[in-house]
Amino acid sequence: MRTVASLFRDGTLSEALLRDLSDAEIEARLTAIPGIGPWTVHGFLIIALDRPDVVLPGDLALRKVIRQRYGLDHLPTPTEVSELADRWRPYRSLATAYLFESAFEAASG
Repeated sequence: MRTVASLFRDGTLSEALLRDLSDAEIEARLTAIPGIGPWTVHGFLIIALDRPDVVLPGDLALRKVIRQRYGLDHLPTPTEVSELADRWRPYRSLATAYLFESAFEAASG
């Protein structure tokens, strides 16, 4: 977090700069920072930048709800999640949100 804060403070990173980059460019820049991985970047793209076509293939909760909703006999791998999510384009962020919501509803219902 300190490294990220320093990069924002010195102007190396800014919200305006990140908004102008593609998802892949943002992922490359941010994952170059120690401690920042793809899961963090994908969450940032969805939540902070409101990008419409992002999925978190390595997220355990998402993998579990996909297993349940799609009736799979195994926990899908991140690769399988990515392949499945291709059908959700260009709204993978929305599909991901619906799946997360369905998991929370099932847990509280």
